[in-house]
Formats: sequence, C-alpha cells, structure tokens
Amino acid sequence: MRLVKRIFVVLLGLVLLAGIGGYMWLNPGRGPREQVDPNVNGWVEEVDGALVLHLKGTPYEMGYQRGWFAKEKVQLTVDLFDGLLKQAEQEVGLPRVASNLILDITYQLCAPYIPERYKREMEGLADASGCDLKIIRRGHVISVITERGCSAFAVWGRATADGSLFHGRNFDWITSAGLEDTAVLALYEPEGLKPFASVGYAGVIGVYSGMNMEGISISQIGAITEDKSLRGLPLEFVLRRLLEECGDIDNARDIMNSVKHTVGFNYVVADGDARTARAFETTAHHVAEFGPNDPKETVEYAVRIEDAVFRSDEAMDPVVRSLQKCANAPGLPYGSNSYDHRYMGIVKGVQEHYGKIDQPTALEILKATAMDDANLHGVLANSTTRELWVAHAARGQNASLQPYVHFDLKRLFLRPEDRPPLETQAAEPPAAADATEETAAEAPEDTAAPEAETAPDGDS
Repeated sequence: MRLVKRIFVVLLGLVLLAGIGGYMWLNPGRGPREQVDPNVNGWVEEVDGALVLHLKGTPYEMGYQRGWFAKEKVQLTVDLFDGLLKQAEQEVGLPRVASNLILDITYQLCAPYIPERYKREMEGLADASGCDLKIIRRGHVISVITERGCSAFAVWGRATADGSLFHGRNFDWITSAGLEDTAVLALYEPEGLKPFASVGYAGVIGVYSGMNMEGISISQIGAITEDKSLRGLPLEFVLRRLLEECGDIDNARDIMNSVKHTVGFNYVVADGDARTARAFETTAHHVAEFGPNDPKETVEYAVRIEDAVFRSDEAMDPVVRSLQKCANAPGLPYGSNSYDHRYMGIVKGVQEHYGKIDQPTALEILKATAMDDANLHGVLANSTTRELWVAHAARGQNASLQPYVHFDLKRLFLRPEDRPPLETQAAEPPAAADATEETAAEAPEDTAAPEAETAPDGDS
C-alpha cells in the first residue's frame, strides 16, 4: 500500500507540474511597462475622413502611441475579434474556449520566430488601450489558421503611360465582421529602420498592405497548401519586415528566402525606384521567385507580359502548385474565381491598356478584379512617386465601390507646419485647351500590348 501511495503521489505531482508548465507556456511573460508621453514623438490627423497615425520611436513607444491615439478603434478591433470567434461557434460549433486555446497554442509555436520588437510593440498597444495582451497576441496569428483570397499586380516601364510603377492590391476577406470600422493608415518611423506606411486596422501592428519611403511596396494573396506549419513567422510580420528592412528587390529576396514560412501565400513585391517587381510563391518549405515575362512560367495557364508581374491564388511553380488546395487544385485553375475573374481580369486590363496605364486606369483594373462581397480594402500605390490611393469596405459593401482616398506620403511624413502649401491649379484658358486637342489629333497611334506569351500548348 505504501508503494501504491507513493506512485499515486508521484503521478499526481507530475500531472500538477504538467498543468502548471502548460499554463505558464500558454501564458508567457512580458517586458516591463514604460512611462510614455505619446505626444512627444507621435501624433494623429485626418485626411478626407481617414484616420492617420504618426508613430515614431522605440517599439514600445510606437505601440503605446497607436493604442493611445486610436484607443476606441483598438478596443473595437478586440470586440470584433471576439465576435468572429462567436460567429465560428455558431456556424461550425467550435466553442470559443477551444478557439482561444488553438490561437494561444499557435502564438506560442510562432513566438520564437517573431522579432522581440514586435512583441514589445504589442505590449505597448495593450498598455495604452487597456486591452488584454493575450487577445492582441491571438489576433496576430489568425492568418496562420484562416484563409483569404486577394489579387495583386505591378506594371511599369513600357506598360505605363510615363514609366512609373503602379502596384495594385485587393485585400479580399470577409466584409461582414465590421473590421473596416477600425481602419487606419499608420505612418511608422521606427528607430534604426525604414519609414513606411501601413494600410490596416487599429488593433493590428502587423502589415497587410503598404509601402516604405524607399519605394518598396508589398502585397500578398492567400493560397491554401498541404505544406504548412504552425512554427514560423506569421504573414503580417513577413510583410512588415519587408517594409522595415528592404531598400531594393535583393533585400526582399533575402528575407523571403530566409524567414520560416507558415502556410501558403503568394506575394508581389515592387521597387518603385528600380521599376521592377517580383512574385514569390511560398509554402512552409518552398519559395519560388518570378520576374516580369519570366520564362520559368511554363504552366499552360500562365500569361506573361513585359514589365508586368501579377498573381492570384494559383502558383506558376509546378512544385508549389502540386501542393496547393486552391483554385481547383490539384487540377488546372480554369473555372475558378481566382483564375477566371482575378488573374485573367488583370491580364485583360493590362493588355487592353498596355502603354497607356496611368493612375485612373490602374485603379479601374484594381476595382474590376476585386472579389464580390469580400473586398475588405483596396490599395493602389504609385511606388515611384510614393503615393497611395486607399478604399475600405463600408456597411458591408466592397471597398471597390467606395471612394479611394489619396495619400501623398512625401507630404504626410512631414509635420503640418513643415509642409509646403498645396498648389492651386488655375483654370486652363480656351487657347490652351484648343492646343491640347490639336496635339491629340496629331498624336501617333496607341501603343499596342505585346502578345501574351504562353506555354507551348497555348491553352492560356
């Protein structure tokens, strides 16, 4: 009996230790709270009704500034996140306690790959907003366990009217959750890193769309694959690293090949100064890179165009495509929304306007290729001039149906007192208008798009 009692006590002790260890693992510690005056380096303004946050300093300071200046929107983000879990409970029968446990485990598996600066920024965000840090952490790994559509294109050089690089990006996700009510434009000036603009949501420090002041612009497309892992850097932090650390495409290539990826995503990364772009197709263990009119795009459904890179869900790399579960995989993507509407919609728009694509035309291509009833935000960047045009969904209606707000980043990164006065455009005299008409009448014929190059079978 003594032996049985001893065994029981030992087993009970092991169970208690495991329970305590599990609890501590799921509830990691945090850094110290800091005294921050958010108005010393940070500030806030509105541009055509859009909330613009100016964040500068250490990671904790920038998180605190974000939580302070957008407190109500951060709190709303947390409430909406809880609403999404409640919706999942009602629709698929997954209790919220189970959802929270899954997200807590996912965060802890990703945590070794998340830079400490982002953990500190989340802590500052929680401290200033009064929100639960644990919920904020959960929200930053949702991309690892959910899916989304999206599409993206970059055009420049011979494709555009003046050679500028236009980068369009549709963030296609659910519009019924109300996340658009927390939309902000965050202008970051992090210590020791590159200034950048992030189009996103108040309670999320990760990036979904944006551009840095080196002219690097980013976008991603969800592409569900069998090759996935919960151990890696979540999407929103991959995109943020691209903006914070990259000055050219080579820097972007280094990051894309060195980070530990989680689930399948396609990326389009553009360089407005070099006027070029790359598509990266990723799974947990594979990264494939493609440039404009890339001869490696040999799958029969690929369309190649000079001075253009574009993507939807389907991969052009045969290995990555063989691992995909989207766009009618493992078969050909014909008939899918991803290929027929988004991918070929971009192809059609670029080919029809090749050589004449300007900002209004690029914006129309972007709008035309948004997903129906699932377009959470749309962003068009002129990566050469550092301008953005941004629209968010409203009242459950697509972002593509809303007005696009113009942001001149070169101007916005200055303090209001340092900004030069806006130029007023004088009315054009009739004579000048007549001259314009005469010039147009003498202009040469429109530039034709190069024929799309396809694989030998020509099915695309």
